[in-house]
Amino acid sequence: MALSGENADGERVRLMSFMIEQLGYGTIIGLGIGSAGGWLLGLSHRHKWITQSWQQLGLVALPLLCALASEAVGASMFIAAFVAGLAVQGGFKEAGTHSVEFTEGWGQLLNLSVFFLFGMLVGRAWNQFNWMYLLYGILSLTVVRMLPVAIALIGTRLSRATLLFMGWFGPRGLASIVLRLVYFQQGMHQSGASTIRLTVMATVLISIFVHGLSAMPGIELYARKIQQMPLTAPEKVNTTQIEPVG
Repeated sequence: MALSGENADGERVRLMSFMIEQLGYGTIIGLGIGSAGGWLLGLSHRHKWITQSWQQLGLVALPLLCALASEAVGASMFIAAFVAGLAVQGGFKEAGTHSVEFTEGWGQLLNLSVFFLFGMLVGRAWNQFNWMYLLYGILSLTVVRMLPVAIALIGTRLSRATLLFMGWFGPRGLASIVLRLVYFQQGMHQSGASTIRLTVMATVLISIFVHGLSAMPGIELYARKIQQMPLTAPEKVNTTQIEPVG
C-alpha cells in the first residue's frame, strides 16, 4: 500500500510539473515576447523606422519566437503564442489590423503551401490507405465533431440551420495538420503512430474536397435561411443582417 501511495504521489508531482511547464512557462514566454515585441514594433511605427510590410512580418515572427522558446523549456507553444498575441497590443495598438492584412495576403499563400506539401505526403502514402481510414474520416467530419457542437450549443436557441452550419464548417484541414504535428512532436515513437498518421491524412484529404465543394453553396443556403428568420431570432440579435451571396 505504501508503494501504491508513493506512485500516486509521484504521478501528482509529475502532473503538477507538466501543468506548470505547459501553462506557467507558456504564459511567461508569451508575456515576455509579446510585450517586448509590441514595444519594439510600436516604437518603430511611431518613428517610421519600418514599413508596413515589415511590420506584418515582425508580428509573424513573434509566434515563431514563442514556438522556439517553448520548445527549449517544454512549454506549450499555443499558450505562449496566444498570450503573446494579447500582450503585443499593449505596445502596438495596430497589431490586430496588420494581422488581418497579413492573413488576407501572405497568410493565404502560406496556407496553400502547407496544403501543397500535404498533397505530396498523401501521394507518397496513397497505397497504404484502406476503407477503414476513409470510414473514420467520414465519421470524424460528421458525427464525431458535429454532435459535440450541437451539445455545446444547447440552450442558445440557435436554429438547426445554424447548428448544422457551425458543425460542418468548423475548424478543419489545417487545424488537423497542426495537431498531428504536435502529437508526433510529443510521441512519434509510440505504438500506432502509423495508423494515426494515415487516419489524419485521410480525414484532411476528405475535408479538402467535401468542405471545398460545399463552401459556397452552404454559405448561400445559410444566408437565405438567415433572411427568413424573424428579427427576434438569436442569429439576428445584436448582429448585422447577412445578405445573400450573388
